Amino acid sequence: MRKELITQMGFKKFLDEFNNLLKIEKPYWVKEKEIAAQFGDRSENAEYISAKEQIRNIDKRLRFLDKIIKNTEAIKTEQLSHEKVNFGSQVTILNLDTNEEKVYIIVGTYETNPSENMISNKSPLGKVLLNKSINEEFEFIINNETFVYEVLDIKKYNFKVD
Repeated sequence: MRKELITQMGFKKFLDEFNNLLKIEKPYWVKEKEIAAQFGDRSENAEYISAKEQIRNIDKRLRFLDKIIKNTEAIKTEQLSHEKVNFGSQVTILNLDTNEEKVYIIVGTYETNPSENMISNKSPLGKVLLNKSINEEFEFIINNETFVYEVLDIKKYNFKVD
């Protein structure tokens, strides 16, 4: 199976969350459940039921994070060339019909965040942008509508690793 690409920043974020859930959150809720269990009838014990639900949610998130951690390859984007659009590039494009500029950062599937203009390398626009050069014009078709863009700038995005 081919591994999904992820930035080092994204990988660290998921790993930190996994460790926090496993070492801090889950033990806390297990202890809360044990304390609540001492109050008698568990079927009507809100604290017990709540703690049990928290543990179930944590376990579900741990499984999801474990899958991401095991099935991704962390990429050192600062070591990649950004002469052309690449994984970890910040790309400024110009819509040639509206003269509107947009900036996107190319990241892995698990890191996408449209509100921060982080798009996946596997998204329709991400795929089209990869390997484009500055001043290169390209068409992007989505929902039977064609958009014409020009790449204005490409640079390495400075991911902040905590």
